[in-house]
Amino acid sequence: MTAPVLAAFAVMLLFAAVAPRLGQRLTPAIATCVLTAGSVIVAGSTGFVLAVLALTWLGQAPLVAWLADWSPSELDANTPVPEFVAAGALILLSAAGLRLLIRAIRRGRALVAVRRAHRGSSAVIVVDSDCPDAFATPAPHGRIVVTSALLAALSPEEQRVVLAHERAHLRHWHAWLVVVADLAEASNPLLRPTVAVIRHAVERWADEDAARRIGDRHLVARTVARVALLRHDTADSPLAPAATGGQVPQRVRALLSPPPDRRLWLVAVIVGLLTCSFVATFAVERTGDALFDRVATVQDR
Repeated sequence: MTAPVLAAFAVMLLFAAVAPRLGQRLTPAIATCVLTAGSVIVAGSTGFVLAVLALTWLGQAPLVAWLADWSPSELDANTPVPEFVAAGALILLSAAGLRLLIRAIRRGRALVAVRRAHRGSSAVIVVDSDCPDAFATPAPHGRIVVTSALLAALSPEEQRVVLAHERAHLRHWHAWLVVVADLAEASNPLLRPTVAVIRHAVERWADEDAARRIGDRHLVARTVARVALLRHDTADSPLAPAATGGQVPQRVRALLSPPPDRRLWLVAVIVGLLTCSFVATFAVERTGDALFDRVATVQDR
């Protein structure tokens, strides 16, 4: 069991270190999808391995051993996992589970509040506010919310860019992708840099979608920069930013350059890491099953 466990953690650490760098070189749409899926897989793998390690110690408790129908003494004698490692895994797993639960409750409440606030409204809602801002509520049945201050500060062409950007968020369900990545990070904080790249990639994806539909990359770049400057002057807005999300200077530079290449070989590298994660996790599952089957057999005898 030791080798598969070490391999699973090594792949997790490698993904956490390498994936954000690779994601920054991918097209925004591919980076968002691959990194989000990868974060979920790696977080799930880490949680499963910690659970197996913890069970080798927790399973020696009389009540757990009785429920599982195995011998606690034989489990203690046969487990290759030191007690302090298994106890540490249980602590980490409990902390990650609690953090994930709290994050899920908070995100769920926020999503419900947004849905209730804009239920039955038109597709585009103009809010009378002195704070220039725009954002999209989560799909399905999402709404685009724009403040009157932002509309007054932008030209008609720039208004079209903002609406195209927010429609892209709705069309591609970006809010849900970010929520999924955020929950993966809640269970594994080492994924925080990866989630930061995903958040930036989501905004870049919406930028590219808007540029493709508007047909003027320079106009989109100028609008993104202008909205960011307007938003900077009123940083205390209670509305969640969207058009100003991500790293604005990098977004503007990307829009002033030709559309990015796909670089599918980078995707192959990330998929290779995820495949290794799956193989290592499967090996942990098989060795764990063999251990618990062995002590269950002894108990039956």
